[in-house]
Amino acid sequence: MPVFDSFDDDLDDLAERCTDPDPGIRRVAMMDLAEAVGLEAKVLLLKGLADDDATVRAAAAKALDEHDGPDVVEGLVRSLEDADPAVRRTAADTLAEKKEPACGPLLIARAGHADPFVQAAALRALRELVLPDALAAALEALRSPWPEVRREGLGVVGYLKAEVALPALIATASDADAGVRRATMAALVFLRPGGPGVATLIAGLDDAHWQVREEAAISAAKIRLPEAVEPLIARLDDPVWQVRTKAANALGRIRAVAAIEALGRALGSDVSNLRKEAAAALGEIADPRALPALEADFDDPDPDVRKLVRWAIGRCR
Repeated sequence: MPVFDSFDDDLDDLAERCTDPDPGIRRVAMMDLAEAVGLEAKVLLLKGLADDDATVRAAAAKALDEHDGPDVVEGLVRSLEDADPAVRRTAADTLAEKKEPACGPLLIARAGHADPFVQAAALRALRELVLPDALAAALEALRSPWPEVRREGLGVVGYLKAEVALPALIATASDADAGVRRATMAALVFLRPGGPGVATLIAGLDDAHWQVREEAAISAAKIRLPEAVEPLIARLDDPVWQVRTKAANALGRIRAVAAIEALGRALGSDVSNLRKEAAAALGEIADPRALPALEADFDDPDPDVRKLVRWAIGRCR
């Protein structure tokens, strides 16, 4: 239901306000159109993308988040090249939420644009479309001098899970930009235990940047990578608690019996999130040797930890 009086205006009134000489009025009209439905409202918003005032164009690009169709994606793709950076950013954010496979060729073409912002935005929009035709553009993006383009290219590769891209991923794992290395760890999620590329993912667990180590642990958990057990146990002593937490989660999903002692020690951490993951991991492993550590934490001060400890004890018994 509408929550502002302006939402009660009919489309005729909104259409009139869209042509008002005052850009402030036109901008508010664009915002109100986000709550309108139907083709007429969408047409008015698409016209707003060509308004003389940048704030109006940005408002139109944001409001189009509520509207769908190839014409919407085409309009937003054109707005990626707007002269105003705020309009470009808004169009990119809205475009990333759209999933219109028919517009894949438009986005693939923009992935090779001269402007790195346009390239990155197009690749981000391509990511969840999972179009095989986008792989070549994504691989080309990995050679870009701009880290934001390389990161978004890796996002496309990760969604496609294309083994043919593995040599390129192994190369980007050594990228100078930590964000690119992190994106590489996420993209490696299609690896298979014992297969090529495993050493690259395991090396990520020892990266100098904590977010790369964290992402490597997340991927190792998704793959349930047995080769990562010892490096993950080492990460339980990582100086960053987020990495320790993800390592504990991964060890549980792998059901790493070798990690029981280290996970038991993690139950004594000052970080409640780590204690929760350690208890959950011990429950997944479900080995009676974990009972002494779990029983020692039976009265943990955090109710969520206590619940998981009791569940884990039941599993281990």
